[in-house]
Amino acid sequence: MARHAAEPPPTAPPPLLGPRVRQLRRLRGLTVEELARAVDVDKAHISRIENDRKAPSVAMLAQLARTLNTSIGHLLGETLDKAEIKVTRAVELDARLRPVAGEAGEHQVTPILHGGSVGSFEAFLVHPGKDAGTTEARHSGQEMLYVVAGTVEVMFHEHVVRLAQGDCINFPGYLHHRLRRAGRGKATALLVLSNS
Repeated sequence: MARHAAEPPPTAPPPLLGPRVRQLRRLRGLTVEELARAVDVDKAHISRIENDRKAPSVAMLAQLARTLNTSIGHLLGETLDKAEIKVTRAVELDARLRPVAGEAGEHQVTPILHGGSVGSFEAFLVHPGKDAGTTEARHSGQEMLYVVAGTVEVMFHEHVVRLAQGDCINFPGYLHHRLRRAGRGKATALLVLSNS
């Protein structure tokens, strides 16, 4: 009876390689197609790498690292790129969070991250006005709202969700929604938007 050598199992990509490639690509302002063109592969190949469905060869890792201006060690999670860690100190936030003069019923929005956008999400402190207005927000990705103080209402057409201090809600951004504070007191919420 002939013995067949067992086929080696497919090589799994290193953990978090795909998300690292995606994050660095976005930080460099590249689309999947642009990255694929830069490393001379099809965009589906890059998409499979980013979704951890394909382990790149060593040569491909080297090309990706060079194009994304990083090291192979960083792509594989062996090193830490401290530039990716962004800290906003309280003194900087204090300056940003001072109340802005405006109508009492208007929303006030303050970005709390460097430049408003960090990779695949954005974060803001929102001080909702008493009137939600008629314009409904709608966007790609996900939205998360955590009420820091007061009471906030999120309106989805005929459905209204009331959130008190400490409550949190998340939903897909494609849902039409509006926001307002409830009651007489001021309200503050942490708003996080994902871009994907």
